[in-house]
Amino acid sequence: MNLNIKQRLSTNWSLWRVIRLVLSVLFIVNGIIAIDYILVLAGVFLLGQAVFNTCVTCVSGNCEIPQKTKS
Repeated sequence: MNLNIKQRLSTNWSLWRVIRLVLSVLFIVNGIIAIDYILVLAGVFLLGQAVFNTCVTCVSGNCEIPQKTKS
């Protein structure tokens, strides 16, 4: 599923994607306040996943459950 960046940013906003976005912002802000670079890095990682709607474990679409068709 090759989408351009504009389509990727504007489509498929699910609850899980919004949660990743909110958590990433919280991680980044708390990491900056606490001067914890690992927390900032985790926040940037989650932000990238949320913005571009990617998942490390689902790179090739292997996480999709195939639908059974009636024969």
